[in-house]
Amino acid sequence: MPGESKSRAWEPFGFEHRYLYQRCDGCGLAYQKPRPRYDAEFVETAYEVYSTVVNEHWDGSQLTAQGRVVHGEYSNILNEIDGMISPARRGRSERTLLDIGCNTGLFLKAAKDGAWRETGVEISRTMVDLARRMYGVNALSGDWVPIAYPEKFDAIYCSHVIEHIPDPSAWMRRMREVLRPDGVICISVPNFLSIDRRYKRLLKRLGLRRDRWQAWQTPDHLYEPCEPSMRAFFEREGFEVVRTYTYPSEWQGGVSWAHRLMHFWLRWGAKARYFLKPRTAG
Repeated sequence: MPGESKSRAWEPFGFEHRYLYQRCDGCGLAYQKPRPRYDAEFVETAYEVYSTVVNEHWDGSQLTAQGRVVHGEYSNILNEIDGMISPARRGRSERTLLDIGCNTGLFLKAAKDGAWRETGVEISRTMVDLARRMYGVNALSGDWVPIAYPEKFDAIYCSHVIEHIPDPSAWMRRMREVLRPDGVICISVPNFLSIDRRYKRLLKRLGLRRDRWQAWQTPDHLYEPCEPSMRAFFEREGFEVVRTYTYPSEWQGGVSWAHRLMHFWLRWGAKARYFLKPRTAG
């Protein structure tokens, strides 16, 4: 993590490349330097209307064709998680799931349809209203950390959220507190070492590419993870990585030999998913 070892300038980005990612020579993590001021104004500007375009998933009364595809992908992830939790609770209706950063609620709908008792928390009131209205799911607005949950969870799902957070270690400690001892955490993040990112960085260094950002846009990824940095982070926080793979930005769920090579073996895809369990003492 930043400050623990030497680092070097890695990649300029944003409007007119006014921002910079610094990369740790030890674990490989890239992080913003300087970091933006993470206050209430920043959160409101960056996330209140982070994702309100839902027409591609919901037509007003039911899932669209694209929505059914994404719902199927989410159901596959839930099946993966279900296979990793305690055998005594697999497939049972009392399984509990917490979705941190639930967006407009489609993952929660997939969980509810799969007989999970779902709870989602989202910083954006706008997106929580959409989730409740469209899918009838249990979604709460605000910061998930201080909430007193009535029970512990069999699974925690956190997709492309933790790279936005100033103190990921505090989140991992809170996740352990609200997770059952035999529970599973599924975390998805960008993969800074993907082929796509390597290629774009090369073009920048050659002066052949500039980022397409608006002048008003403030970057909200405080970190850009890679597999070595994430594994070191999870290990330090007391978790075991039981499975990991990458996946492309657009994935219809098929697993060809090329997909298996790229994402399960080489792990060069644009996004990475980690399945974690608390490491037991001894």
